[in-house]
Amino acid sequence: MESVFAASRSAVAEYKDARLSYDRLSASARLRKYRKNWIRVINKFRKVYLSHADDPDIAPKALFMMARCYTGLYGYSRRMSDIQEALQRYQVLIERFPLSRLADDALYEIGQIYKMTGRPSSAIAAWKRLLRDYPNGSHAILAMQRLARMGVKIRNIHKKTAVNQGAGTNTTLGAVGTAGGKKAKPGVAIIKDIRYWSDKDYTRVVINASSPVSIKQGELPADKKHGLPKRFYLDLSPAYKKIGLPEYIKIDNGLLRSVRAAQFKPRTVRVVFDLRKTEKTKVFYLDDPFRIVTDAFGAHYAKRKCVVRFLPGSGTSGKATSKSHRKGKLSLAQQLGLCVRTIVIDAGHGGKDPGARGLRGTREKDVVLQIAKRLARILKKELGCRVIMTRRSDRYLPLTERTAIANANKADLFISIHANAAPTRRLRGVETYFLNFALDQDAMRVAARENATSRKRIGQLRSILNHILKNSKVNESSRLARKVQYNLVKTLQARYRNVRNLGVKQAPFFVLIGARMPSILVETSFISNPQEERRLRSPAYQDAVAMGIARGVIMYIQETQLAYKN
Repeated sequence: MESVFAASRSAVAEYKDARLSYDRLSASARLRKYRKNWIRVINKFRKVYLSHADDPDIAPKALFMMARCYTGLYGYSRRMSDIQEALQRYQVLIERFPLSRLADDALYEIGQIYKMTGRPSSAIAAWKRLLRDYPNGSHAILAMQRLARMGVKIRNIHKKTAVNQGAGTNTTLGAVGTAGGKKAKPGVAIIKDIRYWSDKDYTRVVINASSPVSIKQGELPADKKHGLPKRFYLDLSPAYKKIGLPEYIKIDNGLLRSVRAAQFKPRTVRVVFDLRKTEKTKVFYLDDPFRIVTDAFGAHYAKRKCVVRFLPGSGTSGKATSKSHRKGKLSLAQQLGLCVRTIVIDAGHGGKDPGARGLRGTREKDVVLQIAKRLARILKKELGCRVIMTRRSDRYLPLTERTAIANANKADLFISIHANAAPTRRLRGVETYFLNFALDQDAMRVAARENATSRKRIGQLRSILNHILKNSKVNESSRLARKVQYNLVKTLQARYRNVRNLGVKQAPFFVLIGARMPSILVETSFISNPQEERRLRSPAYQDAVAMGIARGVIMYIQETQLAYKN
């Protein structure tokens, strides 16, 4: 009996040693480039398997990791022989250990490999077998979803050999989302990719998932013995890591060392952030498509000197501005004398996302880009400050990347430019928004349209905003919106007839979520209105819109500086 226990302890220790080698390989982009390093780790797992081939716990794990290594190696070598090696290890696992909890995992990975290498019929066969043999396995729902996406009907697939249920059991799978006539559990998400945008004192990491997941946060202390820094992690469940998704993403910007993703548990993906000089992290999610957004900030993120000089009028007088402030309460920014050094201008939509379209074929993405460029030129000339555009050409940008650009550049103001649209051609006018809950149906309609790339139902945003608004600049955003709206309408009405002031409104725009500075969204005019569509196409009108927004920004800055001087 003691010899059995000793053998078991030896198997566990040897597997752990091999797994540690794999973790080191996964964590090093330099090591992963060389085939010999992959083969060295594979041989360690092979030795574990050969030494403990009959251990029902360790042997399947060793086979599974050998297959995973060969799949990872294929990502660099592109040799089909490596894929064949991976398939063979998965198949041996299934044949020798059909009762292992990794058996359905192996079948699912076989299907993924076949799909990845252009053999859809073989992928379908593997996933159908998974449903037949492991209907209650951790990958059953995921296999059903994969088959459904490929247009495969999965009714009347009978489980002939019930390896997980016991002999004699016969279960029938119904339509997608049901099993044995009972309502199935919610689908398991796939963690599809991880992207990041980075600066010395700020990094945004976006994790894309195929469907919503629960998010558990935690911290891990530094482990000097294994060369691991202090870490912050997110456990995402129920979820599986997409095959081919890198397990290691190097950032190494002084703030984050890297981001690592692994299948931590059968239905949990753990994303680990290796920290360097991170002072604060902030996590929130956006839905449909579901994304988990993590912002990491350095200790010096908000510490910068003000270089903007006190500005002359541009349509406003210092005396009138000062007088208006003595009538009411000063905002927090006014009390502290905060400055504006960097402004980020966001031209809405772009690339594959054209935005709204007018009757004459005018595309929102085109006219707002022209307005944004004109606004940037005016602000640079009038303010002498740094002006950054999220896009200068017709290219697509995810909504999360736009705010990340503003955060990474430590912007003091964020202005997103759009053109409105409505089902009726009669609607016209100009309106300016800041981030908050929508208070009327029109605001909800506009937010739903501008969020169209995310297709988020507005009614589900409350839980997101409750978290985001704790740290957002709501009051300052509201004040900036009022100044911009007032000056935009005043400028347009001086040059054009029938300019309608729709006022300042609040709504849950995704493009504003996560911004660390006062931020607004300007709906310049209705592209769905024939007259306003013609105006939006006109360079003169675009100039007037840009001038009106610029005057509003200047008024906002002047009031802040005047309050500080007084």
